[in-house]
Amino acid sequence: DEVPHFARLERRGLDFGYSNDPTAIISIYYFQGGYILDEECYQKGLLNKQIADVILNLNNPTTLVVADSAEPKSIDDIKTYGVNIVGAEKGSDSVRNGISIVQEQRISITKRSVNLIKEYRNYLWEINKEGTILPVPEHAYSHSMDAVRYALSSIIKQPTFTIPKATPALPKYYNELGL
Repeated sequence: DEVPHFARLERRGLDFGYSNDPTAIISIYYFQGGYILDEECYQKGLLNKQIADVILNLNNPTTLVVADSAEPKSIDDIKTYGVNIVGAEKGSDSVRNGISIVQEQRISITKRSVNLIKEYRNYLWEINKEGTILPVPEHAYSHSMDAVRYALSSIIKQPTFTIPKATPALPKYYNELGL
């Protein structure tokens, strides 16, 4: 229903839109081992100044916003209005990895988040003309979900390193230790 008073605001996600697509801003709260998603904005036609105004008028306006890094000019512009904003880290397979991160979490959505709920229920993979499922979400229901993916991926990062195998101590050190 509502975000509980003791929930901790962790991040906000932002997916840019304008004429054809809505701008989506989603707040991510941590609460009792899971995440609560709250739709703050879902609107077409917003200019960067208007997006900044929306964010700056939310509770805890200094919370980090993670936005679509495909729009660095918009991110820089919004930053000039005093918004704490960065671009999402993207790389090979970032969409699939981000979706996997979201799927692995316990997620709740506030009742007022009607567009987010609609997208969450309809978030499907694209299918090409031959009927093959592609590892890309359908664009029609991806705006809020992209914002969620940007924010959650920045909180819960998959390790990008490997732990090297231990190398045995060299025999000469054993001799120095009297072993």
